[in-house]
Amino acid sequence: MKSMLMSVVVAVTLGAVACKKDPPAARAPAPAAAEVTAPADGRVAITVDGEGYHPATIRAAAGRPLTLVFTRTTDETCGQQVLFPSKHTTHDLPLNRPVEVAVTAPATGALAFTCAMNMYQGSVVAQ
Repeated sequence: MKSMLMSVVVAVTLGAVACKKDPPAARAPAPAAAEVTAPADGRVAITVDGEGYHPATIRAAAGRPLTLVFTRTTDETCGQQVLFPSKHTTHDLPLNRPVEVAVTAPATGALAFTCAMNMYQGSVVAQ
C-alpha cells in the first residue's frame, strides 16, 4: 500500500511538472535613459523601479518651472516616497499611479531628490 501511494505521489508530481507551461519569452525592456533634457512643456516622466529613478538626471534651463511625474512600478523597492531634502518636502508614490511634483530648476547646481532611505538618488541640474 505504501509503495502504491508513493507511485501515485510521484506520478502526480511528474504530471504537474510535465503540464507546467513555460512562460512566454520575455522581451527585454528598452533601456531607460539615465539623463534627459527637459522638453519644451517642462513635463518629465520618471519611473521608480527596483533599480532607482529613470531618468535619474534631468537637465533644464536655470529657473525653469518643471513638472516631474513620478510613477513607481514595483513594491520591491524603497521608492514609496520621493524626498526633496533642500525643500524639506516629501511626496508619497502609490504603486502604478503617476504623481506630479512641481519644481523649479535651480539657478546653479542641482536640486536633489532621493528615496526615504537615500538609496535612490536623482537630480534636476541647471544648464
